[in-house]
Amino acid sequence: MRAAVPLLGVTEKERVHCFLAKTAPPEFTLFFPPGALAIDQVDPSRTCMVMFDMTNQTVSVSADINNIVDPWTLQLVARESITHTQARNYFRVDAVAKVAASSAVPEVMADEGERWRLQGDTIDLSGSGLLCSFSEPLAKEKKVKIELALPTQGMEVIQAFGHVVRCRQIEQHLYYVALHFDMIDSESQDKIMACCFELQRKHLRMRVQLENQPSQ
Repeated sequence: MRAAVPLLGVTEKERVHCFLAKTAPPEFTLFFPPGALAIDQVDPSRTCMVMFDMTNQTVSVSADINNIVDPWTLQLVARESITHTQARNYFRVDAVAKVAASSAVPEVMADEGERWRLQGDTIDLSGSGLLCSFSEPLAKEKKVKIELALPTQGMEVIQAFGHVVRCRQIEQHLYYVALHFDMIDSESQDKIMACCFELQRKHLRMRVQLENQPSQ
């Protein structure tokens, strides 16, 4: 799962991979890989956003930071949750990468109002699409051009055309936008899938590292 953790003196939250340790609703505990989070910079006065990936859906939870236990553990209290239903043809993984969405109309053919571009970050990635965070909303079913910098060595940029499946406001100036690939060449799709497999292996190694970490 992924947590957007508020830091002192920084408006944008730090997005960090983590693992659910235990729950006693509405309280729950998150473990972070060693060194992944500057725990001394965490701002407990602001809310934390946590995304739980479940079968056929993702749940976003807004939570208060109740306690900073140690350099890799946070205790939180859930305040509000939002469910995002998923229709999955491909498995997906958490992925932090740069992404841009822009007008699907070629620039030479676009009117002035059709020239636009949003830059943001991916939340998760699959062979059929991706979930992104943007500072502005995009209308459902809107056709877009997608430019994705794969979060692997070389940061190769993939281009595709797709549409907006859904858009939901999470907080002020933060929107989660799901994009589906409508037109993507097979080579680019294969590269995305290879990237997903690589990230999946990385996440499994992180989990093993956390599980083998000695308790304090």
